[in-house]
Amino acid sequence: MYSPLFITLKSRPLLAVLYGVTLAMGLLVAFPMYATLTAEDANSLAPLQLLPGFDYTVYSDFMAQSRKAISPLLSVGRWMGLAYLLLSVFFAGGILYRFAQPGAAFRMVDFWRAASTYFGRYMRLLGVSALFVFSAGFIWLVIGSLVIAGVEDTFTERGLFWIGFGFFILFAVAATLVLCISDYAKVLMFREDETNAFRAFGRAAGLVRRNLTTTYGRYLLIIAIGTGLFGLYFLIDDLIGMSNWPTIIIMVVVQQAFILSRLLLKVWNLGLVYEVYGRVK
Repeated sequence: MYSPLFITLKSRPLLAVLYGVTLAMGLLVAFPMYATLTAEDANSLAPLQLLPGFDYTVYSDFMAQSRKAISPLLSVGRWMGLAYLLLSVFFAGGILYRFAQPGAAFRMVDFWRAASTYFGRYMRLLGVSALFVFSAGFIWLVIGSLVIAGVEDTFTERGLFWIGFGFFILFAVAATLVLCISDYAKVLMFREDETNAFRAFGRAAGLVRRNLTTTYGRYLLIIAIGTGLFGLYFLIDDLIGMSNWPTIIIMVVVQQAFILSRLLLKVWNLGLVYEVYGRVK
């Protein structure tokens, strides 16, 4: 019996595909951005001043001068983010197929076939999940606004901030719970050939509710590991900085290692969901 982590680490060709696509999409934004910044800086020291750390004054002055050139690139970045989301949905079927065939050799043709087979289903599931996330956000926003409006004469600004922050935490819990259910719905649709996204989400919600610690607890653990990786990256960035070419090269390597670790975490999470679903369904 192979563990999800072992299968993930063993699936180097799969990780290479995901990393290659992520790198290519990043370069599609980075190269035009670099060319534009090089053309716009006019030998300015602003980019160098931003290397050690973010300075809003330098950034705002630079944007005031070069907003027309930079704004289209920011728009491209947003569209690229949307494209990456769609690709993540597309890859889910191929990743799950890998965990369904743990002892078999990785074959690209099988990966692409599984990814394309389940793409339509998972896109519908994405719509269902987004509906519940936005609904949760709207509900907690309304409740939070009403509570703050009712107590604004009683609490200080700091007290109102913490009340608002508390409702934000409640929204975050609801949103992560929806995303956890969505992952189990993916596995349900994959393993049971379910095509109805609403029905799959409802069945997955019941499964998560009945096994909350095993399902949502593990999902929170994955989130905690990912958050820890972010913290580690920012700590390394703060210690090394990017003040010259050697430190820039080191940080580029660290950034790529961070991206690869996030991809590994994403694949491992789906593997865990696949394994847990098989035990508790």
